Amino acid sequence: MDNEFVIVGAKRTPFGKYLGSLSEMEPLDLAVHAGRAALSAQGKDLSGEIDQIFVGNCIPGSFEGASVTGRQIGLKLGVDRFTITVDTACCSPLTALRLALWGLRLGELSTALVIGVESMSRVPHSSRELRSGVRIGEVKLKDWIFPITYPGYNSVAVDASDGAVKYDVPKNMLDAWSMACHRKWANAREAGKFDDELAPIMATKGRERFLFAADESPRPEGTLAAIQQLPLIFGSKTTTAGNAPGLNDGASAVVIMTASKARALGLEPLGTVVEASGETDMPYGISWIPALTIKKVLEKAGLSLDRCDLIEINEAFAAMPLVSTKILADGDRDRWFELLKKTNVNGGAIAMGHPVGASGLRILMTMMYELRRRGGGTGVAAICGGLTQGEAVLLKA
Repeated sequence: MDNEFVIVGAKRTPFGKYLGSLSEMEPLDLAVHAGRAALSAQGKDLSGEIDQIFVGNCIPGSFEGASVTGRQIGLKLGVDRFTITVDTACCSPLTALRLALWGLRLGELSTALVIGVESMSRVPHSSRELRSGVRIGEVKLKDWIFPITYPGYNSVAVDASDGAVKYDVPKNMLDAWSMACHRKWANAREAGKFDDELAPIMATKGRERFLFAADESPRPEGTLAAIQQLPLIFGSKTTTAGNAPGLNDGASAVVIMTASKARALGLEPLGTVVEASGETDMPYGISWIPALTIKKVLEKAGLSLDRCDLIEINEAFAAMPLVSTKILADGDRDRWFELLKKTNVNGGAIAMGHPVGASGLRILMTMMYELRRRGGGTGVAAICGGLTQGEAVLLKA
């Protein structure tokens, strides 16, 4: 049985800001666009080669039909294959990838399409009161994305802040990391480093139709002083709108297959998925779960972190990469700073945006393409999800 599994297509839409350029587009169409781009990334249409589709999506209520959203995507792509839709919050697309990997390892699949999608601009306000009728008084509409929280628990913004305090990562460091994120993105974009992963999309906003070709949220013209003056949110100790990503829209997709299948089709492997892992911890530990998940995936692969040339940790908040790398450095300040130098080298979600169901595949492909530009190497990508689940992928390119 083939024991090497390679990515042969990896594309994403540019990420739109909240109520921005992609806000009037259906998430179904965003996912189809990313999927189609990944399927044709090497100049061949791989639609007929797909054995199964795996879709990660956090908020199905943003779809017109809020059930079997993955199946809807597959049918619109013209790929009539069994489809599994996964919700593990922000971990969803990497959980979907791990499910695909299970199928490949078992020999039940030779090729899979994995998609992550979110349209936070399209999430509706809702009311449970209307189903049975409101006889008198006001109707209260819940906003599912402001704040992002779970019954009985703090908002994720508070949990991220508490993690930063627990591990002695001060607010000025969170803010400085955030401003650097925007500037790293700007430098990377100017160098054309996102060209490999981006699939520009025709967008409609009001009466205007235009080609949407670049991430919409980055603010490299900002200043650290401006970020530092922003107010704290949701009662947190360190979290502001400046050291957190926005609410975003977008989709990402990868095609993964056995190495023998890729050879038979004459396809170039873009990266080899070495290992993937999921992990959990106490429900308020989202800032440090990427570290625990990275440790787990490296242990499974028998590799040390020193063997990794690049690290990607999704910036659900600035606390995630800073807290997690400090833990990975075992509190050694010099080693911590060395790890930070190879973490999110082209910026992260604080600049690019965090459409929650799409970001996991985004960090993976951003890392993969950067490894290829550097002549190859090994990288590990990790993401946290609400109530402290984590996913990590170890990849060689």
